[in-house]
Amino acid sequence: MHCFRIAAIPDPQSLPRILGFFAQRAIIPSTMRMRHLRQHMHIEVAVAGLDPAHAAILAAKLGEMFAVIEVGERSLSIRR
Repeated sequence: MHCFRIAAIPDPQSLPRILGFFAQRAIIPSTMRMRHLRQHMHIEVAVAGLDPAHAAILAAKLGEMFAVIEVGERSLSIRR
């Protein structure tokens, strides 16, 4: 599982643009959450089944989007 932590501009189109990024690549997030803070939107998207190289590429491409201020990506270990 990989978690993408995204800071985006506080604009009504930021969330749909970021969700569209995953949809265009046929990626269905496992979980998502968004908080509207004063100066930006904080969005977390968790995706299962990505290898580390693919996750790094997705994070780099997310960082190139207009609405995105900053992107962080990390691998999550799931305990069962």
